[in-house]
Amino acid sequence: MNMRKTVLALFAAAGIMTASQAAPITAEFHTSKGNVEKTFDDMMRNKIGEAGFSIMKANTHIENFYYQKFKEKGVEFISFYDIINKKAIRPLLLKNPDFGAFTPFNFLIYKTLDNKNDNNTHYGHLAPEMMLDIIGEKDPATRAEFTKMVKGLDDVVMKTMKPDATKIYERQHALPEKTLTKLVKKFDKPDDMDEFIEDFVMEHDGKFTKHNFIIAGFIDLKFEYGDMDLPFDKYDAYWVSLLCHFQFSNSIFNRGKPEAGMFAPCSIYFYIPKGKNELHVGYSSVNNWISGLDFKDPKRIEYMRKIDAEVVQTFKELGFELEK
Repeated sequence: MNMRKTVLALFAAAGIMTASQAAPITAEFHTSKGNVEKTFDDMMRNKIGEAGFSIMKANTHIENFYYQKFKEKGVEFISFYDIINKKAIRPLLLKNPDFGAFTPFNFLIYKTLDNKNDNNTHYGHLAPEMMLDIIGEKDPATRAEFTKMVKGLDDVVMKTMKPDATKIYERQHALPEKTLTKLVKKFDKPDDMDEFIEDFVMEHDGKFTKHNFIIAGFIDLKFEYGDMDLPFDKYDAYWVSLLCHFQFSNSIFNRGKPEAGMFAPCSIYFYIPKGKNELHVGYSSVNNWISGLDFKDPKRIEYMRKIDAEVVQTFKELGFELEK
């Protein structure tokens, strides 16, 4: 037996997987005993700035909305902190606009209903590898830069929360062929670009509201970088809207799979390339949820894909066409 085979055999005997053998990671989640919501919230509001991050929007205690609307209580609490490192992500957005699918990304925290089996708080986010694979980023240097940015956040979390345990969610299936849904709308050059964008955002929000979606957050990155005196001239416009559907999320997060909240709310990114009369939109497909967390129930999967298709249909009603 040669040296390589000997080493692999020793790893296997010890129950250790090599990097080449290891399954791709969907997420790394941490567990703390009892209810640590106050400690977590304090960290998010006062500590993550050490890593350059800030909260774009905190949607907390969503279980209250589920109970009010559906009279169901499947978790003790569940909250979504949509976070962003504006300075670190800017050069990456300039290299690849698809980084908008996770700008911001969600830091999820939830606690299952108090019982003898699980009186714990769980918190985490999609692994940087998973986010990079979804947007299709191939460049090693760019991947390393994004991973370093996220690691800074994770270092703060470990130092502050000191979790009692960690769980790795590994992908059991390959990601879908198309991980991003991308559409484009061509338009005539407006007299006033700001007015054009404002009118579109109002139309967009109204249209999605009629389809029972909720806009859970919004950030105009073109404005933010202008306000910070940081160049962002590759785009005439760039903004991100957070999309949520309560019936959809209740059917998953409040019915036995709260960890799937790591994918939500969905960051829908919009941009207009400089000098072009094209409005591009993109977001992570729900098929990534299905592959990343090994969904099995055919009826649940069918419903998830139905809502995902409704998003596409709504954009088509707004004049968009799927990119080929």
